[in-house]
Amino acid sequence: MAVQQLRENITDALAQFYPDIPVYVEGDKPQSAYFKPGLISATYDRQREGRYMAVYRFGIRYEQGSLLEAESMADGLCEALAVRESGNSSFRVIRQSWEAGTEGHGPLFTVDYMLYLQKQKQPQDEAELMGHFTEGAWLK
Repeated sequence: MAVQQLRENITDALAQFYPDIPVYVEGDKPQSAYFKPGLISATYDRQREGRYMAVYRFGIRYEQGSLLEAESMADGLCEALAVRESGNSSFRVIRQSWEAGTEGHGPLFTVDYMLYLQKQKQPQDEAELMGHFTEGAWLK
């Protein structure tokens, strides 16, 4: 669920700050310059029983656009995602980076989101740690 929410957050930020540039997820690729967001990696660090710190790294490629446009977008993308973060306290941007494009691929902007996940207890996970006492029982 968290991955879909983060992807929607990125897509909404791109649509808000760059309304003239389409966001491609699947289907037919646009003929003009476009953004292509995608999950690169996910890391889960156990904090304590049932609680994890998750770091999701998303990449946003700017395909078929000019190099100068892409370079000027680095700061704009950072600002766009920071504005979206301020309205949502369930996740936090911890790192952003921009890399020049390579042969056949446009520049890549990466953003790392940190959030805490709580594992839902399943009925079979419930272990009885201590016996039940009846009223009037004494402990020594």
